[in-house]
Amino acid sequence: MKGRLTLTTALLAALSGCAEEVREPGTFFGDGCILDRKAAPCDDCIEFAHVTSLGSDELGPGYLVDRGTMQNLVRDGRGNYWVGQNEEIKVFDPDGAFVRTVGRRGDGPMEFGRAAPMHADASGRVHVLDTDNLRISLIDEAFTLVEEKKLPRWVGANAPLDDGNRYVVQASIEGPGSERMPLHIIDGTEVLTSFGAGEPDTESLEFLPPEFRLAVGPDGGVFAARVAEYVVEAWSREGSRLGALRGEPQLNADGTFQELPSPDNPPPDLIGDVHVDRGGLLWVSLVVLRADWLDPFVQIMAADPADIPPEAAPEILTGIYQGRLDVIDLATCTMIASQLHDQPLILLDDRTVAGYGFTELGSNALDIMRMRLER
Repeated sequence: MKGRLTLTTALLAALSGCAEEVREPGTFFGDGCILDRKAAPCDDCIEFAHVTSLGSDELGPGYLVDRGTMQNLVRDGRGNYWVGQNEEIKVFDPDGAFVRTVGRRGDGPMEFGRAAPMHADASGRVHVLDTDNLRISLIDEAFTLVEEKKLPRWVGANAPLDDGNRYVVQASIEGPGSERMPLHIIDGTEVLTSFGAGEPDTESLEFLPPEFRLAVGPDGGVFAARVAEYVVEAWSREGSRLGALRGEPQLNADGTFQELPSPDNPPPDLIGDVHVDRGGLLWVSLVVLRADWLDPFVQIMAADPADIPPEAAPEILTGIYQGRLDVIDLATCTMIASQLHDQPLILLDDRTVAGYGFTELGSNALDIMRMRLER
């Protein structure tokens, strides 16, 4: 759009000393961005409105078996929700009614080892990542396979570029220019750009490679958030580092990842998802310990899982962790809002989130909510 600064041009303007005259809110942050995570002006200015819930109490087609893959969730052009469930996908309509299952276990067309819906493009196709079969399947609104894209190797975090024509992924890829680079822009098996090299900033993470959550901004810039730290780096599509946002106090600064969680070594807080909206605000969804996490933690660590009745599991699990949603103005490096939520949240788009939940009988569920930021 004419007159709109991109992330790259705005950053260059800031570095030249004329940022105040030319920068546009929501376009960039520089390397000096140290964010005071405790200085949010409000903790109740994000409104949530429940839309529907996905999942069934009864064993059957609409039952969400695997809680660990529920985060692989997208909404297609018709408003249907596609939920990854290991080797298959459960599809629900906009009102939460079960529509059908897509896929089955295997390595042939429309078969998956681990189905992870990752993007719904403008043509109505849903892109399904399968890390077991090293490919991405494009499935249209008639639930027909349109195309398969091979992957260079196993990938972790991912985000679509150019409406899914290309992808930015976290992967360990060997080749000229790719060594020690955790992030890559790929087109099928072709690696176009490799970038993102950097060392962890805390001694506790010294022996662990960083794990990322990825988002793509409105102008195509790549945002990579380190899961176990409050560090978000901005990269150009050419692999140039544009800046870094660092939250203070450091996430998990007092813990160690070299020992199992215990009352003296609390489980970590983690970044679960990131999203950059059309206005240039960065949304960071975190999974954080509750203030009274210790009692349910000790209870679940001491119990045999077989002895925990299904109806008691939700109370124990949600008694340890809750969600938190931070909203950050990238242009000014300021926290606009930081709000706790009973559920960890998946960021679907600028105004829609999904919360990890349970049905009344304790079965897995996803609660779809619209959100609005009051400023």
